[in-house]
Amino acid sequence: MAFLGDLEDFGAFYERTYPVAYRTAWAILRDGGAADDAVQDAYVSAYRDRGRFRGDAPARAWLLRIVVNRCLAGVRRPRPRLVALDDTIDAAAPGDDPARLTDHLALDEAMRALDPRSRAAVVLRYYADLDHAAIGEALGTNANHVGVILHRALERLQREMRRQDGTVIELQEVRRG
Repeated sequence: MAFLGDLEDFGAFYERTYPVAYRTAWAILRDGGAADDAVQDAYVSAYRDRGRFRGDAPARAWLLRIVVNRCLAGVRRPRPRLVALDDTIDAAAPGDDPARLTDHLALDEAMRALDPRSRAAVVLRYYADLDHAAIGEALGTNANHVGVILHRALERLQREMRRQDGTVIELQEVRRG
């Protein structure tokens, strides 16, 4: 039960884990408001159920499982999306590399093409840096199946990320940016 101490000071736990929880939710849902709601629900649930935390894995992984479950539940029950009339894409800052910005936009579009479960697997692996076992626990499957999900998701991302001129954007190159 090495990780039980992670939840003793829930405020400190929240401060340490909020950035990765929000990034995970946003990367799965691709909507800031929905990500805020999912993360808020996840923290309420984690706080309420903290007594059931077994402590055999890091509390961060336990929280991310709750976040992923909230996100996937939200995808199954889509909420109406309100868009302000003045919503626009911000102009790139001076000095930004246009090719890099284009690559990030292509990655964003490609991520939207993935089904929510595949998107969750990619986010947990490459953004939250969880191993296959932790991802499997979060998704309710085994580590071997996580490998299959990730393989198929990465193949789909590669197909989706072909540039107009036919060249393929390297995923590793985009991820490091």
